[in-house]
Amino acid sequence: MIPSRPGQRTLLCILDWGLGHASRSLALANALEEAGEAVFFASCGRAKKFIESERPGTKVYELPGYNVTYPTRSMPLNVALQFPRWMVTIWRERRCCATLVQELRIDRIVSDNRFGCYVPRTRSVFLTHQLHPITNSRLVSRIYRAYLQRFDEFWVPDFAEAKHRVSGQLSGRRNYGHVQYIGPLSRLSAGMAEQQERGVSVLTVMALLSGPEPMRTQLEAIVVAQLSTVPGNHVLVRGLPGSANHLPDLPNNITVYDFADAALLSRLLPAAEHIICRSGYSTLMDVYAVTTGKKLILVPTPGQTEQVYLAKREARRIGCIAVPEQEDLDLDKILSLR
Repeated sequence: MIPSRPGQRTLLCILDWGLGHASRSLALANALEEAGEAVFFASCGRAKKFIESERPGTKVYELPGYNVTYPTRSMPLNVALQFPRWMVTIWRERRCCATLVQELRIDRIVSDNRFGCYVPRTRSVFLTHQLHPITNSRLVSRIYRAYLQRFDEFWVPDFAEAKHRVSGQLSGRRNYGHVQYIGPLSRLSAGMAEQQERGVSVLTVMALLSGPEPMRTQLEAIVVAQLSTVPGNHVLVRGLPGSANHLPDLPNNITVYDFADAALLSRLLPAAEHIICRSGYSTLMDVYAVTTGKKLILVPTPGQTEQVYLAKREARRIGCIAVPEQEDLDLDKILSLR
């Protein structure tokens, strides 16, 4: 259950790291507003464009960008290379957040994985499914947990019962106080999918892309090349709201969307026989909200240990396909085995 109080003014600060954080934060905002809260948004980059496209006319206040990249396949090395720049970003977002709290008369801050979005004497919540990220370093994990103690409480968008949790070991409450499991967050719903069900053509493959560059573009190239030889009707959702970067001409059986809003996703996901996507946590939440996870072909973002863990875990838990490396994706082979 999501803690809320009618009349409370909440500042929702959203990480610009793919679209997953923006998607689940939008679902959280909807729930808080239904409970009578006033919600204000702050983000940047593609996450900001996503919210503005999903909610036309909504003011999204600007925060500095983390501009996360994965130059290597080693997560510890990626963090080390970018850590100095991230610390500057955290310092800048602390200043921005403090200004917004004062100007908007904020009662509570909810930070979706933005490490600098807390203000002394203002209730600050850290929204995450990664209380225990896989860093492969005890020292880094200890520093991570110590830093998060700046927040007053932690909201995990997952089930309270451990046996039902999708996030598994990532979200255990060990070494943390004031952890609340608020249930899965998705801007999609089964009811929305049922409304869209009539008249929808069956799709053989739907590719739902997201995440940081250049890995997103690399996977897109692999998927497009393979879909061109697979019979049936296919859809490619690029995850690029407001993009001016268009793909060259494709076969007539491949439909391309730069971006898919909630209504479109609710129509496409149930109609697809197979769904190729990253094993990002928010992507999984969206899929599970409207269709079965057994359709999934999960391709973790290279170097992102959380997605590797979730892909392997879901393959064991529900029997979907997990591809170890995106270069290993072989649609002809996968579809022949299903």
